[in-house]
Amino acid sequence: DARVFDPTSPIAQHFAPAKWFVLVHGFFAAIAMAVAAFQFSNGLRARYIRVHRALGYTYVVSVLAAAPLAVMVAMKLSLSPSQFVANCVNSFGWAVTTLIALYCVRSGNIVQHRRWMIRSYPWAMTFTFNRFLNVLLPNTRVGHPGFEGKLWLSAVLAAFLPTIFLEWRLIFPPTSARLGAVNR
Repeated sequence: DARVFDPTSPIAQHFAPAKWFVLVHGFFAAIAMAVAAFQFSNGLRARYIRVHRALGYTYVVSVLAAAPLAVMVAMKLSLSPSQFVANCVNSFGWAVTTLIALYCVRSGNIVQHRRWMIRSYPWAMTFTFNRFLNVLLPNTRVGHPGFEGKLWLSAVLAAFLPTIFLEWRLIFPPTSARLGAVNR
């Protein structure tokens, strides 16, 4: 909403109690989301490993700044305990998956590092996902409980979809592999 910069608008008044937290959180979260998009490029990783590492550390620093600030924003703006907890779950999931990915790469476990980064990015995207849902399901139609439901839905999807994606072939092996297992 472009009226967020108009101090008389309802949206600007809504964000006023946490204006500076929102701005700093948004700045670091935007950096994290933009940088992460480049991290999935096999070509970048293969040809420019130093750039990949620099962008990776930029992502980590941005997450570690944005996630706690999201909690501060939630403390000031949440309309219910459920909304506050949903925002905290999203922040916690984002920070923890990112820190595990960092631990894995620092200890030389590149395979797990990639898997945990794949788990981290959906947590970063919960904000974008919720804004997309706002277009499909405006709050004027679903009210505050609907808004909370969207927050919880994004947390559930961020928690489970990456693991389903990563483990898909183990969950649903190719037909020949299943037949081989049955015939043994």
